[in-house]
Amino acid sequence: MLSLYAKKVLNESLINDVGYGDITTELIIPEDHKSRGEIVIKEDAVICGINFILDFLRDYNLKCDLLVREGKFVEKDSKVMEIEGNTRKILSLERTILNFLMHLSGIATKTYRVVKKVREVNKKVRIACTRKTLPLLSPLEKYAVVVGGGDSHRFRLDDMVMIKDNHIEALGVEECFKRVKKVSFTKKVEVEVDSIYLLEKVLPYKPDIVLLDNFKPKEIGEALEIIGSFRDKVGYKPLVEVSGGIREDNVLEYAKYDVDIISMGCLIHSAPAVDMSLNILK
Repeated sequence: MLSLYAKKVLNESLINDVGYGDITTELIIPEDHKSRGEIVIKEDAVICGINFILDFLRDYNLKCDLLVREGKFVEKDSKVMEIEGNTRKILSLERTILNFLMHLSGIATKTYRVVKKVREVNKKVRIACTRKTLPLLSPLEKYAVVVGGGDSHRFRLDDMVMIKDNHIEALGVEECFKRVKKVSFTKKVEVEVDSIYLLEKVLPYKPDIVLLDNFKPKEIGEALEIIGSFRDKVGYKPLVEVSGGIREDNVLEYAKYDVDIISMGCLIHSAPAVDMSLNILK
């Protein structure tokens, strides 16, 4: 289903890019002209989205050969795909497919770098993204995080119950947990806390996951001690997630603690696109 969604996004992007027609290509290139081209990556990166591009291009009767597999780390100047067929089609599709590949590969590459860095100090913690995504691209962006070795976290609001600060501000802790008892047993319950005081208040309700939001690294140690004491008393310990202000340059300050999940919005919203080009071969 994700492949179908990717194809839908690509076709909508193509419609917006081409408009009433690629007037330059249609004026210059003969209608029956054929060419062979190649997509080249201009920096070291993890390739993501290439399988979606393959399906998309075949719909336009273009012959394509993958030179690398999805999720592979490739070096600068590597060829990742060869394309052969009608020159007009290749040139009109060029920017749509490159933008798609550059964006998803950028997310996968950033995630790969962060996961590799974190594994040096913590072998078990999951590196997850957040819902800070672009409209309509969220499923594909989260897929790119997974390709890079990360965790998708929630895909959508219906994935699990997540009690955030505004829910608590609106109704209070007790009322929030009272109401979430109505949810199906198949859904996990996570609660966001922004202070030690609130952490101590929510633990007795035994949420599946506790999110330590915007905790400074030194505060995480104190929070883990409180959670450990709660486990010793009642025999229950929630998963512990940390989030808020965590970036590639400071992630190790959080990864050194025995937490289960580190979630980072920057995996998606701050991932630079990977530089690529499509070259027509003479």
